[in-house]
Amino acid sequence: MSSDSTSFSESSRRAFGQIIHLSMRNFWHFTREQGLSMAQIIALRQLYHQGEAGGCSVSHIGERLGVTNAAVSQSLDKLVHQGLVERKENPHDRRSKQISLTLEGEKMLKKSMRVQRSWIDELSTKLSVEEQAQIESAFRLLSKKINEME
Repeated sequence: MSSDSTSFSESSRRAFGQIIHLSMRNFWHFTREQGLSMAQIIALRQLYHQGEAGGCSVSHIGERLGVTNAAVSQSLDKLVHQGLVERKENPHDRRSKQISLTLEGEKMLKKSMRVQRSWIDELSTKLSVEEQAQIESAFRLLSKKINEME
């Protein structure tokens, strides 16, 4: 590996580490304030992304989280109690339930996403217009190259 590659790798690791730290710091603080576990917030996000489909099943969430249906049900019980999700009969299979976000759950999740991204607004106040343009250009290139890898 050349010295330029090593420098790029080290700079990338450092920058992405800082980005992840800043992105998650406020998010986890917010999550703890809401009394939610990591599994619960991931389940809420999964439900949010399944919203257009009318929710999803316990087994679908379990597959995404890599946990048992019993563990998912236990996590969902608290979310139901808090009014963040609801269980409904599956119109295609009356033996199973569809889990979906309530309006309150959607509001809370959107707020958590704003909190998670709030550091970007703070950073933008510290950058000149030219610096913002340079970084934006670099991010577009990075995104393009990452898409080519997938």
